[in-house]
Amino acid sequence: MRLAVGGILLLMLAACGEVDRQGCRGAASLSPAITATLVALGAGDDIVGRTPWCAVEAPVVGSLLDLDAEALVAAHPCVILVQPPAQGVDGGLHALAARLGAQVHAWPLATLTEVRTMVRELPAAMAPDDARLAVRATELLAALDRACAPLAWDPSRKVLVVQSGDGRLAFGPSTYVGEFLRACGVPNALPDGAWQTLGVEDVVALDPSIVVLVGSAPSPWSDEVARRTGAVIVTVDDDSLLVPSGTLGVALECVRAALVGLEAAP
Repeated sequence: MRLAVGGILLLMLAACGEVDRQGCRGAASLSPAITATLVALGAGDDIVGRTPWCAVEAPVVGSLLDLDAEALVAAHPCVILVQPPAQGVDGGLHALAARLGAQVHAWPLATLTEVRTMVRELPAAMAPDDARLAVRATELLAALDRACAPLAWDPSRKVLVVQSGDGRLAFGPSTYVGEFLRACGVPNALPDGAWQTLGVEDVVALDPSIVVLVGSAPSPWSDEVARRTGAVIVTVDDDSLLVPSGTLGVALECVRAALVGLEAAP
């Protein structure tokens, strides 16, 4: 699939003809998480290309899985920002970037460490001489540090963090939310793994002391879980927690605030 996609990109680029490498501007972001980070840094106006899911006013150039090479050439970005899958960035995108004279910057964003790296590196990738971006990046990283400070937590009280709604997608220890819990000294009710889809019986079997529902969708199943396990149900109505962007620190501070006061059994 990667070779096929790369081949298609190269054919499309060849059809576009020669590209003037001079006069590039701004960034094309092929990741909603990176786009949200650019906006948080104050660089939203520098986005000249985006995915269909990015909440900014800029031309849509597609995504890593469905890239519109002609639109990307028309946008003529100086940098292309991507959140690659485990197998890496497709070779066709690198060839397209080279033809445009654009630099490709990639961050997987599966972990808090990778989110921190993105926040630290984005200012230099966008505008090395813009001190305002660097200052704002420092503020975003400070929010992450505050959110992840240790709590005086009873180790017998396990916490399950689940995306709100009927899907019951839970954050395992290998996710960025799992890293947050570990840094705070809070036991994750999921013993291992990354994201896991759970049935109601699965949640009951985990026997969490606290269930944190993340997002704005209703979760009617949580009433049954509370009744059968005695778990405290906490809702953090913030969909930004579902995107591994540089704003995670502020969002995780909300999760931390929801957990404060629940450190020990009543």
